[in-house]
Amino acid sequence: MKDTFDIEKLHPLTRLLLEKRGITEAKEVEDFLFPSYEKHIGNPFDIYGMDKAVARIITAIKNEEKIAVYSDYDCDGIPGGVLLRTFFDDIGYPVEMYVPHRHNEGYGIHNHAIDALKKKGVSLIITVDLAITNIEEVAYAKSKGIDVIVTDHHLPITEEVGSSKQEANRKGKSNLELETKNLKLVQIVPDAVAVINSKQDVCNYHDDMLCGCAVAWKLSCAILSTLRADKIAQDNFHEAGSMKQEARRGDEKRITNNEEREVFQSVLQTVEKLPTGYEKWLLDLVGISTISDMVPLVKENRALAHFGLKVLRQTKRHGLNQIFLMQGVSKEHLTEEDIAFTIAPRINAAGRMGDPIQAHNMLYAKNSVTAQGFVEDLEALNMERKESVKDITGTISFDHHVYKNDVVAVGDLSWGPGVLGLIAQKIIDETGKPTFVYGQGDDKSTVKGSCRSRGDVHVVELMARVQELFPGVITHSGGHEQAGGFSCALDRIGELSDALNEAIKHVEKKEIASEKLVPDTELTLDDVNLVTHNAINILAPFGVGNHKPLFSFSKATPQSVRWFGKKGEHLEVIYPRAKGEVKAIIFFAPKDLEAKLYSSPSLGTSATLRPHTLLAHLEKSVFRGKTELRLRIREIK
Repeated sequence: MKDTFDIEKLHPLTRLLLEKRGITEAKEVEDFLFPSYEKHIGNPFDIYGMDKAVARIITAIKNEEKIAVYSDYDCDGIPGGVLLRTFFDDIGYPVEMYVPHRHNEGYGIHNHAIDALKKKGVSLIITVDLAITNIEEVAYAKSKGIDVIVTDHHLPITEEVGSSKQEANRKGKSNLELETKNLKLVQIVPDAVAVINSKQDVCNYHDDMLCGCAVAWKLSCAILSTLRADKIAQDNFHEAGSMKQEARRGDEKRITNNEEREVFQSVLQTVEKLPTGYEKWLLDLVGISTISDMVPLVKENRALAHFGLKVLRQTKRHGLNQIFLMQGVSKEHLTEEDIAFTIAPRINAAGRMGDPIQAHNMLYAKNSVTAQGFVEDLEALNMERKESVKDITGTISFDHHVYKNDVVAVGDLSWGPGVLGLIAQKIIDETGKPTFVYGQGDDKSTVKGSCRSRGDVHVVELMARVQELFPGVITHSGGHEQAGGFSCALDRIGELSDALNEAIKHVEKKEIASEKLVPDTELTLDDVNLVTHNAINILAPFGVGNHKPLFSFSKATPQSVRWFGKKGEHLEVIYPRAKGEVKAIIFFAPKDLEAKLYSSPSLGTSATLRPHTLLAHLEKSVFRGKTELRLRIREIK
């Protein structure tokens, strides 16, 4: 019998931080601190619809059908698309790839893309991180003889039963009922071969917060385990003739059983050569998306982030290695912050400022020379993105009456759609209010926008109320509880603000925790050492659902202060202690922060550095081979 985990052997600070997170029982502590692949990664076939999806894909391979992977353009969809494309390459069955252009096409599946894939002979589309709301488009694909497997993690559309019964039952929709607060609702999902999304009411998977890339990885694991079950696959050969009739469309040439056996046998032989645990080496991409998409790092997501970082520290992807080289990132010491602040912005820059296929190609590149070119392109786009956001936010005046409304709705037709989400986030950071920001891309017939919320208002529900109360103002919408996207009719953009501020009166508002910084505990400057760091870091990776520990340092008196960086935008404060000194930094510091470090000068005296309370994180930085233990400033009181 296994011994019970001994909590008392942990560092006192580790125990305290666990208690702050409500983790006190021995099993809970062990599970949290030591994620297990076998214990914490669920069976993919426990996700509703997985068996149907795998069966359809196996049939497509047997029949030599052309498969397309259709992924979203963000830091969840891009890695997910590369993951599935790489997986199909590795089993010896390459697929077509389609990534919609963020500005020219927009989010989701589009009929013109379906037509283009049909011309290429595609008869099966697998989506990544999208399509749960593409009811009509999936129906259109079906009418063209193309089957669709939806893999997504966004919320399905819901409708009240009876409010639009005819609409709910129209062609192309399948209904799933849910009782919520005495209102009977219907989840509307696409009429696809399979919908793999644990946010469906019919799905009982233990974690419904997986990111889109993780869902795609689950599919690859399920396909792989099925293909590895060689005997079962062989037993199914005799069924190929009848299955083929259902899978094949139109006047496509029918292949013989011998040909089918030869193609499928080739895939099985390739799979047999894959190393045991091959699927784990795809977790570098899952780790990137799990952290970038800000899903809660609890339950299975914590394990995926944990193992994803482990694989990232050994990744052989040429594009990622080129980023690490150019940015001076120590791959061996890679953390979740390197994903959030180095990898993710460069992947997202392609969709925001250029073509998302550039980011896809960077992650997919087969050699370092090609990868370097894509990385350099992404770096240029990322710099352009920074300048664009800086230019736009520099024009914002928070004294304007529009920022006094319950919902902030602002925009300009000259603002590029790629930076709208970033601007919305900056506005909500300042105002704390639900924020909708719009602009216009190359398509001058519509206006596109991004929205953000602190979590007190569900932006998808808010947009749904606008569509219900003010039909035609918002023409398309989608997203998560705290972030979403929308399209607006150009001739009705002037109605957007009033519509949102009326609709919010009909949306439930939640109480959310105060955003006031509250330290986990108090430390002294002498506590800033490697032992303390290790006691903290055992709780990593940090993110949503597992905040990075924050500490208070009282009566801290600096000995020096300086600005650094190319444009002098970062602040460094040095604090003396009994043995040596401690460095504390803050990137992109507000210019008035330095004044808080000085006492007010009295008559005939100059200002001097004063004692204060410092709120900061403890971190170990490894940059271009130099290791440094330091504090990351959050607030000076």
